[in-house]
Amino acid sequence: MRIIVGSDHVGFPLKQAAIEYLISVGVDVTDAGTYSPEEPVDYPDYARSVCRAVASGEHDRGVLICGTGLGMSIAANRFPDVRAALCHDAFTAHQSRAHNDANVLCMGSWVVTQGQAEGILEEWLKTGFEEGRHTPRLAKLESQIPETPPSSGTLAEAHGVVKARFGIALSPRPSSFAPLLFAGRLTEGLRAAAEAGFEAVEISLRSPDDLSRDELRTMLNQYGLSLTAIATGQACLHDSLCLSDPRPKVRQAALDRLNSMIRLAAPFGAFTIIGGIRGRLTGREAEQKEQQRSAVEAIRECARLASGLGVTLLVEPINRYETNFINTADEGLRLLDEIAEPAVKLLLDTFHMNIEEPNLPLALRKAGTRLGALHLADSNRQAPGRGHIDFAPIFRALAEIRFAGPIAAEILPMPDDAAAVRLTADFLRVAVASRKQGVVTT
Repeated sequence: MRIIVGSDHVGFPLKQAAIEYLISVGVDVTDAGTYSPEEPVDYPDYARSVCRAVASGEHDRGVLICGTGLGMSIAANRFPDVRAALCHDAFTAHQSRAHNDANVLCMGSWVVTQGQAEGILEEWLKTGFEEGRHTPRLAKLESQIPETPPSSGTLAEAHGVVKARFGIALSPRPSSFAPLLFAGRLTEGLRAAAEAGFEAVEISLRSPDDLSRDELRTMLNQYGLSLTAIATGQACLHDSLCLSDPRPKVRQAALDRLNSMIRLAAPFGAFTIIGGIRGRLTGREAEQKEQQRSAVEAIRECARLASGLGVTLLVEPINRYETNFINTADEGLRLLDEIAEPAVKLLLDTFHMNIEEPNLPLALRKAGTRLGALHLADSNRQAPGRGHIDFAPIFRALAEIRFAGPIAAEILPMPDDAAAVRLTADFLRVAVASRKQGVVTT
């Protein structure tokens, strides 16, 4: 059984005790926050995350805790397919399961002790739904009560403490590069981003011909979004234009393509990403060294153009299964030293970092002020919160280095594009807001 547990700051101590008990009896537990009793937070945000996880089937049941349990139960019962019960003893826990088939248990940390909570959880876990006369009664409850409408304003406004530009990665054309949302449906993606409260987007292009400057500006203005970066890897993936290609003509074509992307990014004040466009090193060791030397010189040439246009280039380390040319943050930093141009910084991606870095927060601290942007994705490349990466220490590290760059979710469209956007927005509102990170913008 998979159970997701959430609380506000008042319910935090009882939440921790509940999680320990559930783990001790063999339950697969997800902690939805909050993660500290010190920072006041709003209980509806945690109710939303837990209830959506239960209603979607991602978790079998949920547990919500606040001071009295009243606020959590009121908030939870606004969600379709959620039957939340406020229980204060084993009897009410039994009845909530046997007669009401409750799939969310609410408790009050001011009302029940840790020992009482364990008794409530024990009874709630072992009791099944009796069905019979109760089934038609439950059917009358399933009247699709509307969810609480999403909060207005940006994600940064929603959580108050964290002041960073959050965005999602989109593409104006379909691509075999999977972790892109609304690929080929850019307008739909921009609308979804704005409605979810994102402030910005990153655009992945195969060619600058995919989208004219005026067209892009019009669409961004329509939805009140800014452009954080242009990703360029599709040029290598689809057109085999890679900076490490041993053939000079191909390498020059890749350089020309990259320069055209830089020119497109300039009027938007956006970064240009050098990730997949690096390609793979091939052949013998001596041949690979020559390919790397040529690629470094090409990046240096791009950096000079970018500097004159006010554009910063971002070198993105990519995991070993996709390239053998810059896999780790340390390798990326050494490449920056070799290029020796101020217009080049590092882009780190938590998905790739999870594969390559033994310590993700340490890698961020090493990057320090040379970190220009961050890609957010969980261990399975889905929305943050759907894998096993612990993001709390990551945001603490960002706060320590006073990270001021954009954070974009470059994720798979799972379970679908729209759901992935919502899941990411919910994660940022809840998980990020609940941690005292202090990420700031300039």
